Amino acid sequence: MKPLASFIMQGRLRAATATAGFGVAGLLLPPLALVSSSAVSLVTLRLGAAQGVAVAALAALVLALIAWVAGLHPAVGMITALVQWLPALVLAEVLRRTFSWAITLSVGIGIGCGVILLLHATVPNLPQMWLAVLEQAVGPLFEQSGVTGSERQQAFLQAASLMTGMLAAVSLLALSAALILARYWQAVLYNPGGFGEEFHALSLGRVPAMMLVGLLLVAWLADSYLLFELSLVFLMAFFLHGLAVIHGTNARMNLSRIWLVFTYVLLALALPQMVILLATLGVMDSFLNLRGRLTRAQPEDKSDDT
Repeated sequence: MKPLASFIMQGRLRAATATAGFGVAGLLLPPLALVSSSAVSLVTLRLGAAQGVAVAALAALVLALIAWVAGLHPAVGMITALVQWLPALVLAEVLRRTFSWAITLSVGIGIGCGVILLLHATVPNLPQMWLAVLEQAVGPLFEQSGVTGSERQQAFLQAASLMTGMLAAVSLLALSAALILARYWQAVLYNPGGFGEEFHALSLGRVPAMMLVGLLLVAWLADSYLLFELSLVFLMAFFLHGLAVIHGTNARMNLSRIWLVFTYVLLALALPQMVILLATLGVMDSFLNLRGRLTRAQPEDKSDDT
């Protein structure tokens, strides 16, 4: 990955080429789209928002040209820039200025929740729209699997009620993953070893944790799908917090990397359950400072052994 990061930082044209190239590749293999966001984020982290905007604009023009040649509307480039690269640029600039993952993720939470509220305020019958999308996209798969019409309708209704929040939460995860990769690249090129220390210390703090608990409690009492959707965005941020706790604990206790491998295997096998589990760990760490307690306990353990 270091050669790619080095290529991106060798000039605006190369950065735009990498951004546009991985943006196109992301249409075929969506995870590659994260790399295009990481390229914009890396330039922003190192050189500032003005250079990030220049790279994103140039890459958008390249995408528009490719779309036009392929017979698509050139607006594809602009839409990609606004939806995918602009939020990544904003978060990267926040991290560059504040050096704080807590503030950066809080801004991400604000963007996600703002989008949810905006869509609910401007799009009439939003759940019905998602219901139609689900029926068209995955309805045939349910029919082939033998699921009855009533069961399918009930599942779609539940999913449609939370779809906006789920998409906002997944978008926050994707943006955060792109920013994490960009920060890792920056450390590899200019500050070897710095990323690990920074990520291991990631903590959102008590206020966001209390907001998440409050949202879930009120959503449950009021049976409000909107509040549940907002809480999903917070939940995804605390999932990253919990993941940082796992990495930080593993590093501070000098444990084998097999524990990290085991964690990611579980994520692959039971993603929803692990997201909730790690988010809960992140909330607990916000109140109990689990990593700090572990650090204070280590010298005592060593003195007991001697």
